[in-house]
Amino acid sequence: MVSRKRPASEQLPHDIRIFFWDVDFDRLSVVESAHFIISRLMEHGDENAFRFLLKNYDRDELVRVLRNSRSISKRSRIFWSLFFEIDKGSCTPRRYPTAYTDCSSASIDPWN
Repeated sequence: MVSRKRPASEQLPHDIRIFFWDVDFDRLSVVESAHFIISRLMEHGDENAFRFLLKNYDRDELVRVLRNSRSISKRSRIFWSLFFEIDKGSCTPRRYPTAYTDCSSASIDPWN
């Protein structure tokens, strides 16, 4: 069983609303939308978002999202991996195979 901090509130604080410009903010749930909220705030958040993440989610959940989310940039991954003192290589999400790559190498030239 995964341990989880109990959120201070089911609703998100108003001061992080600006990071959810493309969704219905009032329908987001701290628990049910956790992966989306964490990913978005890890990528775009400010100091208030940083405090919100640490207050409402435990380290294991934050690290799990960091390792699996495909919407967190390399720059943000490096920051968060340093913050959590984990290997930055473990924070690179798996790529899906395509017609041009087999995921074993990211430097394959699809035109050769």
